[in-house]
Amino acid sequence: MINRRLALCVAGAVALALGNSPAQAGDDPFADVVICYDEGSNPAPGYTDPDTTLGPPERFTGEGVFPGVVSAFNPPFGVDEIVSIGAGGHLIVQFNTPVTDDPCNPFGIDLLVFGNTAFSDIAFPNGVVGGTLGNDGGAVEISSDGMTWFLIEGVKRDGLFPTIGYLDAGPYDPKPGLVLSDFTRPVDPALTLNDFMGLNNDQVVQLYAGSGGGVGIDIASVGLEAISYVRISNPGDPATTPAIEIDAFSDVAPDVNPADINMDGTVGILDLLLLLAAWGPCPDPPQPCPADVDGNGTVGILDLLTLLANWGPCP
Repeated sequence: MINRRLALCVAGAVALALGNSPAQAGDDPFADVVICYDEGSNPAPGYTDPDTTLGPPERFTGEGVFPGVVSAFNPPFGVDEIVSIGAGGHLIVQFNTPVTDDPCNPFGIDLLVFGNTAFSDIAFPNGVVGGTLGNDGGAVEISSDGMTWFLIEGVKRDGLFPTIGYLDAGPYDPKPGLVLSDFTRPVDPALTLNDFMGLNNDQVVQLYAGSGGGVGIDIASVGLEAISYVRISNPGDPATTPAIEIDAFSDVAPDVNPADINMDGTVGILDLLLLLAAWGPCPDPPQPCPADVDGNGTVGILDLLTLLANWGPCP
């Protein structure tokens, strides 16, 4: 008898070949369809439902066991929240609405992949960053047609920016917060682990600047203007490579304009004045630096040139 994972892959392959992929109703920024799932040789027991990757990432986890908000220190862990991909396995999902290389997307990021990594906590239960927890293995590939795939080099599918569900919750709050993070907004990719080391939960949230986290991918890095398919693979050795856990995928929402410092919908004289007033090194994190358009830590000539190149309303 064909097992479930093989049946999913066969059905998905047939649908792609016929140009009639399964579709679900709705037009949202999250993955809509599982095209194929091969659990691999060593998935985490019980974490083999690929449909958990459809829709938005988790904001609250552990219901009925250890309930708590999803935070940078408390990742999703339920069997109905994440899927595991063992060595030799892979997952392919489809977006009903293609993910596009929009010039107005923040930081040039078009796609977000959410796993279940977390910051390690050296001051439990206060939530102070002491490093990262989670494995960074696996490969991320994207495709416009589900047949020709492009590997995203240098991207860790479960990287630096853990998922944050709420902007007004503590790291281990047992009840949901009231202010939702934005799962369609990336964290500034210029930030490194050193920027987070020693910060508490509130400071981490401040550095996220409203984002819900996730690994950011620029689809233009492989020459594509739009994609509909994402494949996560675990090519590792089952004897040495742990499974990969995936929560969700998201299409990044465009900013009004990447150089629109005051977010009024147009890059103009007010943005220029704000940039000139902030000229020089940015303040130390977690203080914001919105005039640092290129995210290099200094407001200078490159930011000015970018602002002038984007003068006017966002296309």
